[in-house]
Amino acid sequence: MKKNLLILAITGLLLVACGGGEEQASQPGDTSETVESTEGDHTAEAVEETPEDTGPPPLYPEGALDPSQITADTPVSAAALFEAYFIWDGKDVTVEGYPYISYLADSMIVVDEIVLIAEARGSRDILATAVFTDTSGVTIWADQPITISGTAEHTWGDDLGIVNAVIVSGASPAQQNFVTSAYVYDGNTPILVQELNDMFNVWIGKELTVEGYYNCTTVSSRLSGEVISVRVDLGDLDSGSTKFVACEMTDEISEETDSIMLANRAGTRIRGTLTGKTFNMVGLENCVFLNR
Repeated sequence: MKKNLLILAITGLLLVACGGGEEQASQPGDTSETVESTEGDHTAEAVEETPEDTGPPPLYPEGALDPSQITADTPVSAAALFEAYFIWDGKDVTVEGYPYISYLADSMIVVDEIVLIAEARGSRDILATAVFTDTSGVTIWADQPITISGTAEHTWGDDLGIVNAVIVSGASPAQQNFVTSAYVYDGNTPILVQELNDMFNVWIGKELTVEGYYNCTTVSSRLSGEVISVRVDLGDLDSGSTKFVACEMTDEISEETDSIMLANRAGTRIRGTLTGKTFNMVGLENCVFLNR
C-alpha cells in the first residue's frame, strides 16, 4: 500500500512538471500580455521605390505659343510671335528625303549643296536646301533616300535651309507622323523632310491678331505720288525698341488713326495673315487695325 502511494506521488510530480511547460490559453478577461521572442529572427524587407511616371515633356512649354491653339481671335504679343516663327533657327536637325537630280541623270556627286524632295523622282517642290561646309564628294542616287544632319535656318528666300550639313551613313529610317516640336526635339532622330518642312512653316497662312508697341509707319509710293504699300511695324509691348512684326496694311492710315497711335503706342492690335519673313521680321499681309 505504501508502495502504491509512493508511485502515485511520483506520478503527480511528473504531471505538474510537464503541465508547467504548456502554453496557457487566453481566458476571457485575462489582460496579461504575451511577449513573443523574435531574437535571432530579424528578416529585413527591402522597400522598392517606384519612380514617378511624369510622362513626356509638353511639346510647347508654358509661355510658348502652340500654333494649334491660336486662332484669329487670340491676341498674341509681337515678341512671342517672333520667337515662335523663328524657333527652328539654330536648332540641330536630322532629316531624311530624296535628292533632286535632273531626269538626265540617275546620280550626282555632292559638291557643296543639294536640295531635298519628298519622293524619288517627284516634283521639284524643294522642301529643304542642305549646304555643306566641306566638299564631301559622295555619290548620291535619285531613287535612294538620303539622311542629312545640320543646323536649321531660314534662307534668304524664307525657306528651310540646313547649314553645316553632313551626310549620315547607316541612319535609321525616319518614322511616319513623327510628333515633336522645336522645344523638345533631340536633333538626332531622323524626320521626313516633308514633316520637318510642315513644322518649320506651320505659321504660314494663319490669320492672327498681334499686339505690340507701335514703332513706325513706312509708306512706299511711286513718283506720281500713288501709294504702293503702307507698312506698320510693331515692337515689344513696353518700348518698341526692337521691331518684331511688319504689317502690310490694306489701306492708307488716316490722320485720325495716326494721331491716336502716336498718342498711345502701347497695346496696338492688328489683324492679318502671316506670310513669312519680311525685313528680318515676321510679315503679315492684309492687315487692319482692331483698336486704333
